[in-house]
Amino acid sequence: MYVITITNIDHNLLEVEVSVDVYKVYEDSRRQEERQRYERRKHIDGRSFDNCLLFELATEPLEQTYERIERLREIQAVLQDIPPQQRERFILHFAYGYSYSEIAKMQGCHKAAVMRSAKSALKKIRENLAA
Repeated sequence: MYVITITNIDHNLLEVEVSVDVYKVYEDSRRQEERQRYERRKHIDGRSFDNCLLFELATEPLEQTYERIERLREIQAVLQDIPPQQRERFILHFAYGYSYSEIAKMQGCHKAAVMRSAKSALKKIRENLAA
């Protein structure tokens, strides 16, 4: 028997005893997710410096930096009014780059629910910023 640590729906860590076969499937899945994240990071890190966000931030005029920071504050204020689960899905997808499928697996729900939730949050942000 093996012991694995998983997160339940309330985001609490649980230790669960599983058989050898289940442990192998769990480890294979975890390794595959790590490889996918590594490939995604490798792709992003492979860009030249003048083609990345850090270069843009380092060379933008001070006025643009101020405007961007103000826009981020407005987005943060809107995110505080969004339900926690919807906010989490939005951040995981749009900020951290997780796919809808990955988020659905993490949260134990259907991909369509994650997609609707994240897009609904994006719509609320756009509506509040346009006002």
